[in-house]
Amino acid sequence: MKSVDLNAKWKITSGDDVSVCDLPYDATVNIAKDYACAFGERNGYRPDAAVTLTKDIPTVKSGKTTLYISGACGRGDVMLNGELVGRLDGYAPNSFDLTGKLSGLRNTLALQMVSSAQMSDKYVGLGIAGGVKLFTQNKLDFECDSLFVKTETADGKTYAVVSVTVRNDGEAVKFTLDCSVANARGKRAGKKQRKIFMRASSVKTFVVRVRITKAYEWTVNDPYMYRLTAKIIAPDNAERALSTSFGIVTRMLNGERGLYINGKNTLLMGAYVSHADAALGGVCNYSNEKRRFTALKNIGYNAVHFVECPAEAALDALDDIGMYAFVDLFSHLRAGKSPLDGHELFADGVSCTEASVRALRNHPCVVMYGVADDVPECYGRHGGHKLIADIAERIRQIDDTRPITVSAREEVPTVKELEEAGVRKIGDTDAALINAGREKDLFDTLTAGAFDSVDVCGFNYLYPLYETEKFKRNRLIVGARTSSDRAFESLDETEKNGRVIGDFNDCGIDYPGGGKLNEIITTRGDLDAMCDEKPQSVYKRILLGARDVVYITVLDPDTDEPVPMWNWPRHLGREVTVKVYTSGVVVALYLDGRLIGRKLAGKLNRHVATFTTEYYPGTLEAVAYFKGVECARTTLKTAGSPKSIKLSAYEKNLSLERGDLGFLYVDVCDKEGEIVPYAMRELEITVTDGKLLGFINADPMLRKNAFDRCPAYGGKAFAVIKPDGEGKTVVKVTGDGLTSSKLTFKARD
Repeated sequence: MKSVDLNAKWKITSGDDVSVCDLPYDATVNIAKDYACAFGERNGYRPDAAVTLTKDIPTVKSGKTTLYISGACGRGDVMLNGELVGRLDGYAPNSFDLTGKLSGLRNTLALQMVSSAQMSDKYVGLGIAGGVKLFTQNKLDFECDSLFVKTETADGKTYAVVSVTVRNDGEAVKFTLDCSVANARGKRAGKKQRKIFMRASSVKTFVVRVRITKAYEWTVNDPYMYRLTAKIIAPDNAERALSTSFGIVTRMLNGERGLYINGKNTLLMGAYVSHADAALGGVCNYSNEKRRFTALKNIGYNAVHFVECPAEAALDALDDIGMYAFVDLFSHLRAGKSPLDGHELFADGVSCTEASVRALRNHPCVVMYGVADDVPECYGRHGGHKLIADIAERIRQIDDTRPITVSAREEVPTVKELEEAGVRKIGDTDAALINAGREKDLFDTLTAGAFDSVDVCGFNYLYPLYETEKFKRNRLIVGARTSSDRAFESLDETEKNGRVIGDFNDCGIDYPGGGKLNEIITTRGDLDAMCDEKPQSVYKRILLGARDVVYITVLDPDTDEPVPMWNWPRHLGREVTVKVYTSGVVVALYLDGRLIGRKLAGKLNRHVATFTTEYYPGTLEAVAYFKGVECARTTLKTAGSPKSIKLSAYEKNLSLERGDLGFLYVDVCDKEGEIVPYAMRELEITVTDGKLLGFINADPMLRKNAFDRCPAYGGKAFAVIKPDGEGKTVVKVTGDGLTSSKLTFKARD
């Protein structure tokens, strides 16, 4: 099988503008926003837009040819030489049969993409977030995406159980199927060959069991990866190869104790992560995904939750850093979540299920499949119970190594559902209808048909039901969506109930779209748009077991929002509320060395010590104690006037081979080098021997007039840089009345 990467040098046409760009690409990252858009509250004020991506692709004279596109942002038509090949709809991988259609001297592939504010309640983007590949097969060759590696242990020995499908479009033939395993250092760790006879014009799946020497498990603490290569060695010694990475992982469910991974009881603690990034939009880049997931792992999370199959770069990043992924294959089923969704959208659900599971199954990070996220079909509406059962069964046929779930929230019951349950007198409001349904335990009875088809029940915002559930159907549960506002309660209920296998916060990182009125970026995330910590992420670290944390916040006198700032000149001498998050039990709070007081924290007070004091400039210091011994201390200082710019990089040495990007953190500091949290100075960035891809801050209502300019927010800003090639890329940031600063990235092949 021959694979051709088609990601380089696409012609991008948007209106009268024409440019050349590599994939992945999102045209709406820097598009002018329509703040009067009717759907602005939901998608971040992106207007209706269209773009055409065009590329000449090679001629294929014979053999089966397949076009593979992943991460479609928006919807679009796939055109080849002016003729419609198929349609892109959804983020999941799409494949198109081009056999016999690539001929002549020139073949032009065009992706005609559109994006609308009505398409989604979240940021859609416009372009291709993953990539495009062209696969061509010989008469005797592997089928695309057919290579699957399971692992098993028997008698102290570990095996890679390889299944792969071979297509023979020619005459009957004998060949050798060679399967070899390489370890993380590229050394051979196992090999097995089989002599195969295939009849003419046939397709067959073969299984080869390869013993792995010195086997190492893939874990979140040591994500050890292997690579398997399958080869067809024909009688004339011609070879066709297919490769995939994999890890040694076992997964098992116990009805009483939950999920076991590699023989250890494991509780999944994670958060939902949008495919879109505030700086890059829909572009999925390995180095950026690694940065984002590492920030979540530093909170204490061991898992992330995706809705729709993520692009390969995101999965590779999770494999490499060691985090689990729970993936809902569909955002909706027959009942759409946006005005354009409908029954016709799910017409090809079977092929989408197959494509998604095939893309996911060789990644050790993937721990569980979800049929769909938060769907009313769980109540049996629109023939939902049968549909969910059919999708779950198809998943098992493709991959039986992972548990399956489907998630539901407490829906507003219909009048018919209430009448069938024997409820006669009801009110008119949603709350009255829900309460009437609770009297008859409607959620349990109506979702039973959906949950009976899966291995784990997905409960959305329903942690109060965890305790009573074990007395009903005795099922395993995952908190597929929980709220940060109820983090203490939901995590407490999760840890108390052995049948609950995990808790997933409904937003891990702020992302474009889906915010409140006037918000371009949602603010529900544990991390802000730059992946910096918020007070709630520090609090989450404590809940997840961190033992040396103390963190000072002050309730904004105007909004009551907790912020890590001690600059309130308008409230000089007035009372302010200080909340200290800590893993300790007792907190002592000082202002310039003077004791303000001592307060209890601990689990009894939900790990928060609350103080009331008068505001005067100076230095707050919090000292936390556990069992009478100091366990942590921190300070919060009044910042001076903005004087300088300080630059730092996530990583200065970049790999061109991996497609690394440079991530630049910009801090506005006072003369002592302290960040000035109230600084709103306009910043300007210039890049030499590189390209600026994004320049943002964490302001959810950010308005920008120029691409290379951005105001500081909370004293900070963030930029993404792409090097032009091997060598140095110099970045300079200036600001009005501020000392400028430079930073250099070094890129190598």
